Formats: sequence, C-alpha cells, structure tokens
Amino acid sequence: MRADYHLHSHHSSDAQPTVAEICQAAQAAGLAEICVTDHIDPHHPKPECAALLNFPALLGEIHAAREAFAGLGLGVKVGLEIGDNAPYRQEIYGILDALPLDFRLLSLHLVDGIDPYEPAYFAGRTQAVAYTAYVQAKLESVLHFQDYDALAHLGYCGKFAPYPPQTRPLRWRHAPDHLDVLLRRLAVDGKALEINTSGLRQTDSPIPGWDILRRFAQLGGEFVTLGSDAHRAQDVGYRLAEGARVALSAGLRWGVTFTCRKPIPYTLEE
Repeated sequence: MRADYHLHSHHSSDAQPTVAEICQAAQAAGLAEICVTDHIDPHHPKPECAALLNFPALLGEIHAAREAFAGLGLGVKVGLEIGDNAPYRQEIYGILDALPLDFRLLSLHLVDGIDPYEPAYFAGRTQAVAYTAYVQAKLESVLHFQDYDALAHLGYCGKFAPYPPQTRPLRWRHAPDHLDVLLRRLAVDGKALEINTSGLRQTDSPIPGWDILRRFAQLGGEFVTLGSDAHRAQDVGYRLAEGARVALSAGLRWGVTFTCRKPIPYTLEE
C-alpha cells in the first residue's frame, strides 16, 4: 500500500491542481490510494482561507475521478483538512456532519488568533516561547475537538519559522510534558498521527520528526498516515517512502487508510 492522505486541489484557495490532475500524478507516482483533503478554516483572519468550499463541485470532481481511475488501480477518497478554531467548533461540526467523508484530518492553523505561517507570529517571541504556545494550542485541540481520524502536521509552527533549516523543526525537547500528554491521548484514543513529508522540502525532517514519532511509539501509539501536503500536482507522493522509513525506524509499523471513516491498517514494511 502506498497512500497519500494529505492533498489539496484547486478548491483550496492556496492550491492549483484539479482532482483529475492529482489522480494522474498519483498514478504516475505509483500510488495505490489518495485522499483529497481540501481546507476548511472557518473564521481564519484571511478571507480567502475562511471562505467555505464549494462542496457540491468538490464532491462531483471526486466522484468522477473515482469512476475514471477505479479501473486503473487507484483508490480516491474524500477528506477534509479541518482548521480547528475553538470558539467556532459547533459550526465546524455542523459542516463536517453534513458531508459524506472518508477521512477527517484535524489541523490547527491559528495560535492566539495568528497563523504561524506569518512572520508576525514570531515577532517578539523566542523560539521556545513560540513553539510552546503552538504545542499548548495543539494539545487543547486534541483534548477537546470531537470526532476526527488523524492529527495533521504536528510541528506546523516550524514549517515556515524564521530559523536555519537545521534548527527549524519542532522537537520533543521544546515542550516534552505537553507533547507527552498529547501523544498519550492520541495513543489511548487510537488516533493516527500524520507524517507530513512536506517538511523535507525545507529541512531534514518530516513533520513531526523522528524524536516525536519515537515518543509516540513509546507511549503506545500505533498508527500513522502519510501525506505529502501537495498543493501542486508535481508534489503528489513527495518522499512518502522516506516518511515510512522514518516511522519504521521510530518503532511504528502500521499505516492506516479510511473508507467511510472506517480505519483500514496496513503494514509499512516494503
């Protein structure tokens, strides 16, 4: 099984490809399954990020792609990358519950109302303070968000941080106590932790890195999803095999895919 479970189509404001173009790229990359996970970020301060997706159009494209590529050996699933926003969770639940999703990927793009993508997030903060605040917000999300399948890019705060590549990734040592509570909660709840290989474009580490993945395994975590976080067709499947090798070296053996929210484990060993 080679599956990319974090992909964005042109229905996300920051992405380019059609669903068909994603499928063509996935087939060329030798993938067996993909899940399109376009953004929902209600009440994000950027209007283009906060805008609601055209769900009928998105679902129509995915349905057409399923039919077109089923005979070619590519499974096409529908998911969403959920931008958690605590004051608006009831609104978010209403959006999710109205859709026939295979997969819910819980994300977090706002900390104290600011996106860590923005330089303003780091202004006047040390790296330790900025990263600890992010982990605390991520922990609150995991403890209180209802009903999701996998946790997205734990370490997003470091993806665009203004530090050298070798010191940019979030590490377990930045917030060990909070990360332990978070990872233990994922393990106890049987949730998957995403290995987001987009981090390998800017640093030597996926998101999260080996140390956090190892700690997840030590605390009883079992399942991971692999995602390229591709916003362009040429990035579909980006270094997924390397992400799987990092997981195995950290003691994690099981990937997982989803059909109608039902988890389907597969072994990461080649």
